[in-house]
Amino acid sequence: MSGVARRRGKGRGSLGLALGAVPLFGACYVYGPMTTIEPHPGVRLAVDLNDEGHTALVASVGPEAARVEGALVSSTTGAYVIRVSEVLGLHGTRTKWSGETISVRQEYAKRIREKRLSSGRTAALVGGVLGAMVGLAAGVDLVGFGGGGEGKGGGGPGDDQ
Repeated sequence: MSGVARRRGKGRGSLGLALGAVPLFGACYVYGPMTTIEPHPGVRLAVDLNDEGHTALVASVGPEAARVEGALVSSTTGAYVIRVSEVLGLHGTRTKWSGETISVRQEYAKRIREKRLSSGRTAALVGGVLGAMVGLAAGVDLVGFGGGGEGKGGGGPGDDQ
């Protein structure tokens, strides 16, 4: 196998590492306190339900729902219309949804948070991925680092070793 072909094959490993890290970018987001009184449509929300909310939304989200997550469609005085992506149960079970809309009255919410980028987590993730890629590249002679090994380098005409 030629050196070029060997390097090309090794490059796939770093591409695989980078692609494997893509799901980790979801860890770069956190739910925090709302920054505005009236959020704009499209904002990702997590609505933690109070006891009244658990009872009132049984028909909409099922029994024992503790939190509803999704994108805000609209808000009116006293209610949020949410395109639901996930429901977290009282015992930690997560149920994925495919964007069905429900209305959650504000009085059913114990706490409302919005999803936003976490700069600290993002920096740590990017640093970790870059460090892993540099380590991989150095370890597999991807960019010319590493030892010579047999049959490489040295000598010119007349070297009879």
